[in-house]
Amino acid sequence: MDSSVQLSTEELYITGKSDEPLELAVLAGSMIVLLGDDKTIAPNLALVLAGRKPPASGKIHLGDDNLDIKSNNARGRVEYVSRDFSCPEGMTVSGHLSLAAAAAGYSRKDTREILSQLYSWCSLERCMNEEVNELSPDNRYLAAFAAACLPIPDVFVLQGPFPDKLHPLLEDLCQGGCAVIASLPEIQCIPQTTERIAVCDSDDVRQIVRLQELSDACSNLMRLRVRFFPALPRAVMESLPGAKNILAIDGGYEFHHPGLSAAVTNLVNLGRANSRQIAGLEVKPPSNSELVEYFTADDEHGEADLFCAEDLSI
Repeated sequence: MDSSVQLSTEELYITGKSDEPLELAVLAGSMIVLLGDDKTIAPNLALVLAGRKPPASGKIHLGDDNLDIKSNNARGRVEYVSRDFSCPEGMTVSGHLSLAAAAAGYSRKDTREILSQLYSWCSLERCMNEEVNELSPDNRYLAAFAAACLPIPDVFVLQGPFPDKLHPLLEDLCQGGCAVIASLPEIQCIPQTTERIAVCDSDDVRQIVRLQELSDACSNLMRLRVRFFPALPRAVMESLPGAKNILAIDGGYEFHHPGLSAAVTNLVNLGRANSRQIAGLEVKPPSNSELVEYFTADDEHGEADLFCAEDLSI
């Protein structure tokens, strides 16, 4: 990974309720996820980092030369993709991308070549003549993403959730030296190539964790919901090895178990031993608030371990 800094913050307070300034540096070739739904600071932080919304205070710099994100020279170096993207009525994918190419300064000859490559890379060949607003949500997002690629920015800021087919494209961008910042509402949306995850609440970024740390937390916090047919008595359910905090739900039970594969094996064995069929099995991931509580359990209020000096390279 390139060691150059693509985006950094200086004494950045996201809102007036932020406890501490957000000191962040995103390196070339890296991907960071801002984890939190619309009730958290994550979507607004994405807008702030993209230069689309002013912070309560502080600055955002681009590159090792600390170029202010608000300066004219920063134009085109950061591209933002909204999940609510739309075009004027009647505009086709090819029309939208042609306009975006012209705005990015491409000649007509270069436009034909670059758009041909984009259609193939983003899997948009079959819908290039369709109206953008009539596309499926996934293809509409891909059309917006394709347009954002045309200025060849240093930093992509993406408002998710976005389609899974975008994940390998983001990996390609990172391998090419771009930095990716994605605001995502749920852990299921996080690409596997993500280096760091910023766990957000309603006022602040509460903790930065690596993907494996998040995976371990989810394993500790996840709950399973199971339904048997015929219904299984609670006394029998309580004999399930490893099950804790068993709660009765409509037609079944919800419980915590430290291992998913072991839980499934134990449930199958329990059903067979009692002549029951598993009528439904669901894994319930932890909520954002549960993750915040888990990662900040040892921190005093206002003293969460955000971006330590040794952790700036994200």
